[in-house]
Amino acid sequence: MNINARRAVVMLLKGLFYKSDDEKAWNELIENSFGIIKDYFEVIGLEAVIDESEGYAYLQNIVYDEDEEAVPKLIRNRELSYKVSLLCVLLRKRMVDFDMQSDDAKAIITLDDMKEMMLLFMDRKTDEVKMVKEIHSSIKKVQELGFLRAMKNQEGLYEIKRSIKAFVDAQWLDEFSQRLQEYKEVVNG
Repeated sequence: MNINARRAVVMLLKGLFYKSDDEKAWNELIENSFGIIKDYFEVIGLEAVIDESEGYAYLQNIVYDEDEEAVPKLIRNRELSYKVSLLCVLLRKRMVDFDMQSDDAKAIITLDDMKEMMLLFMDRKTDEVKMVKEIHSSIKKVQELGFLRAMKNQEGLYEIKRSIKAFVDAQWLDEFSQRLQEYKEVVNG
């Protein structure tokens, strides 16, 4: 395995690997080493998933059939808080709207837009300073997950990363949207 393939392996092990993170390693992964890297991770029960058109890759646990002997799961499923889940759903919906209305490659959102979107679903009886602090905390967590990136030298602007589409799929989005509507009715009721 050459140095760029090894760098691609390391990038995948770190989490979401974007083409923009390391162009040489990405090209090696796509053009020459995907089969080798895929086989490498299968040994430990992981599957390398690549969305070439959107420019990202990640690892996930292999889903085994009932008759297959399963390797213990290496990647734990993380339970997200309500507010982090809410922000992910709202960002995913914004991504859908963006894709339908724009030809730009990057979906950009402002901090104020995120605050405004989330405030609709938060308890109005709570202290506003506390709510804003919780929103900032949720934004930070979504950034750590790799679904949101602060724009360099442009304070208050964020890029919604395309990988959010793989993690917040249509079914999850529909189910959460129904729960959001019920919650909104109760809170604002």
